[in-house]
Amino acid sequence: MSALTYLTLTRLKNGIRDLLRKPARLIYVVFLLALLVFAVQGSGSTYPPESYRDLREVVAMATALFLFIFLLTVWNGFSKGGTIFSLSDVNLLFPSPIHRTRTLFYGLLRQISTALLLGIFLFYQYGWLHNLYGITMASMVALFLCYTAAVFLGQVTAMTIYTFTSSHEGAQKLLKGLIILCLLLVAGWLFWGFWTSPDQRLAGVIDASVSLPVQLFPVGGWLGWVFSACLGLGTWWPGLLLCLAWFFLLLFLLTHFDRDWYEDVLRTAELAQSAIVAKKEGTMESVPGKVRIGATGLKKGWGASAFYYKHKIENRRGSWMLLPPASLIFAVVLIGFSFFMRESGILPVFAFAVYLQLFTAGQSRINRELYKPFIYLVPESSFSKLLHCLRELVPSALAEAIVVFVPVGLILGMGPGAILVCLFARMSYALLFQSGNLLLERFWSGASKALIMFLYFLILILLTLPGILIAVFLMVLLNLPGGVSGGLLVAGIINIPVALLLLYLLRDMLQYAEYNR
Repeated sequence: MSALTYLTLTRLKNGIRDLLRKPARLIYVVFLLALLVFAVQGSGSTYPPESYRDLREVVAMATALFLFIFLLTVWNGFSKGGTIFSLSDVNLLFPSPIHRTRTLFYGLLRQISTALLLGIFLFYQYGWLHNLYGITMASMVALFLCYTAAVFLGQVTAMTIYTFTSSHEGAQKLLKGLIILCLLLVAGWLFWGFWTSPDQRLAGVIDASVSLPVQLFPVGGWLGWVFSACLGLGTWWPGLLLCLAWFFLLLFLLTHFDRDWYEDVLRTAELAQSAIVAKKEGTMESVPGKVRIGATGLKKGWGASAFYYKHKIENRRGSWMLLPPASLIFAVVLIGFSFFMRESGILPVFAFAVYLQLFTAGQSRINRELYKPFIYLVPESSFSKLLHCLRELVPSALAEAIVVFVPVGLILGMGPGAILVCLFARMSYALLFQSGNLLLERFWSGASKALIMFLYFLILILLTLPGILIAVFLMVLLNLPGGVSGGLLVAGIINIPVALLLLYLLRDMLQYAEYNR
């Protein structure tokens, strides 16, 4: 047995053994599988086939997803390189007498398995896709495979770009400009379809999304071309041939040109490992590129309020965008989702927004502050320090709500009052979820990742129940005025005292730093 074959089989065997020996992780896997079975079995459509929506809408959404995933991965490759190898791979494989081409194929094989795991979440969307569009499980498998290909080709492209441009800043700027130019051209093409269809704006955008200019966009457009053929809307082989040609071109560049990609991979693996260690220890994040310093000093704040201004400065230095990329992607998804759910009103769109909010909750600076000594040493009340740390969440939560629900409200024809209610309710869920995340940090910070993920979703779902139950009770039994908007307002009002009460009960977590280690 060759060394790489033995290593692959041993990793697989150890993974299965580790799963069986850790009940929490096994319970989490069984829970996810049960949810998947429930999503598939509970998706029996009651709509006749003639009432299904246009399948090209699914192709447009899938193409947008492939483009986002591929371009985001490639963009990270400019500064971080491809994350095909971990630091343990570097320490074990690179010094061994194995040809670097075989080592590269081993890394690519591992990356395919990682991409397969990342794409499982797509199957949870089977219910509404089946009900609205008549999507079959075979089509979901095709969507899953195309998503996996987008992640995989994005990683290989990122690694290739970093290998050939890591020492040439001018080449990186040229490629970044080229990517931005291509995106602007695609956006302009979509806007042209929107502008030239004044009577049916959505139909114009969909026509532009499935047209040849978008299908010719590297990787994302090609995979959308393949997926549309899987739905019976065209021919599959041009997109597949282009993807294969792209992969073999990158592979040829990595294996036949005199580039020592071992050194580049070693640097990116060290950066990734240092970021993991920094996150565990609560130290400053590892930043591979330039850091914008700007003004120094807090200049405002006294006592517990100093943490709010400290977090503001850290956010400004951490990124030039107010919202992280994941939130922007989810905003685009929600705006597109509202186009297709116009007849159903705001409730399914808001429910989907809260569901996506589960994946972005807990990104506040307070989670990192708990691993530093300062918040424990300031002689202020624990509740006051927690409140001021949560203040940092308000601007980003408000900005995210505005980016999402102002366009959604205009699409659904909502009034200003209803839009303001959605903004308030969305912000209340952000505060509620952050309080739930602190509860998880207080009692289960040292647990396994599988158990933490299981408890995370369970706790956040339980925290939403008081607001939902009271809102439903007032709407159904007492005929609450305002309809769905009134219910969202009630749920938002209930969420705030629930979050503050939970925060007050957790105030002792700042008495001893050992609680959060």
